[in-house]
Amino acid sequence: MVPRWAGTVLQDSLGLRPGERVLVLADRPLAPAAAALDEAARALGAAEVKAHLLPDPDRLQVVPRWITDAVRSADAIVSLRAALRLAAEDALMRAALDAFHRARRGRWVSMAQVDVSVLETALAPGLAEAAARARALAARLRAAAGVRLTAPGGTDLQLTFAGRPVHADTGWVRQPGDFGNLPAGEAYVAPDETGAEGLLVVDVALGDIPLDRPVALRFRRGRVAEVTGGEAAAELRRRLGKDPWAWTVGELGLGTNPHVRPCGRVAVAEKALGTAHVALGGNLAFGGRNPASTHYDCVIAAADVRFL
Repeated sequence: MVPRWAGTVLQDSLGLRPGERVLVLADRPLAPAAAALDEAARALGAAEVKAHLLPDPDRLQVVPRWITDAVRSADAIVSLRAALRLAAEDALMRAALDAFHRARRGRWVSMAQVDVSVLETALAPGLAEAAARARALAARLRAAAGVRLTAPGGTDLQLTFAGRPVHADTGWVRQPGDFGNLPAGEAYVAPDETGAEGLLVVDVALGDIPLDRPVALRFRRGRVAEVTGGEAAAELRRRLGKDPWAWTVGELGLGTNPHVRPCGRVAVAEKALGTAHVALGGNLAFGGRNPASTHYDCVIAAADVRFL
C-alpha cells in the first residue's frame, strides 16, 4: 500500500501526470522513502521512474555525469536529504541544480533534514490547511508596512518591508522550472536591508548550527551588531566572516503548518505554525537586494506578530 505522504508529494505538490518521467534522489538512510516514492509514481502511471541513492558528498571527487543527465531529462524530481549542509559546499547538489535550471523543463521538490517519521507526520495530512494559512498570512503582510515580533524567549524586533513582494509557500510545484521545499507552509518577505531594529533571541534552530543555548542577535539598521550566546554564537560569528551582507537581514518568515512541531531541524521547524524566522544573508531570489552567498534562518518559538 502506497503511503499517503508519497501521494502528497507526487499528486498534491508536483501534480504528477501519467506518462511523465520521475527521478528520485535520496541519501542512503532514506532508501525506504525513496522506494515508497518509486512505487507510488509507478502506481500513478509514470512512464519511467529512476530512484538513486546519492554518494556520500564528503567522499565525492567527481560529480557522476548520470546525475546531471537524469536531472535534465526528468519531468518531476524529488530529493530526500537526511542533513542540511550550509558550511560545506555540496558539489553534487550544486551540479544537479545547475543542470535543472539550465533545462528549464522539470519540477523539483526538495526535502532536507527529514526522516520517515517527519514525512509521515508532516505530509500525510496533505497541503491544503498549511497552504490556506500561508495565503491568508501573506495577504496580511502585503497590507502592512512592517511587523513587530515579540516572543517569550526575549525577542523584541521590528522589521519593515513596504513595497517588497510577499510570498506564500503552499507546496505547489506545478510549472516547468518550479523548485520548492516540503514540508511547506510559510508566508515570507525580504525586509528592507536597513529595516531591522531590536533583539532576536534564537531558541529553536539556527541554520545547520546546533543550538547549545539560545543565541541573541542585536540588530541596528538592518545589520547584526552583536551576537551573544554559547558555542552556536561563536560558530555563527565565524561563518559570517567579514562580508557585511552576510550580517544583514535577508528574510522574515512566519510558519503556517499545524502538522509540524518546532525542532532543531531548521528546514522543518521554520514551517511550524506559531514560529517565526529571520534570516541573515542572501535574498535576491525572492525580491530583496542582499547579494550574500550565505543564508542562515534563525527560528524562534511562540512568536507574537503585530502588523504595522
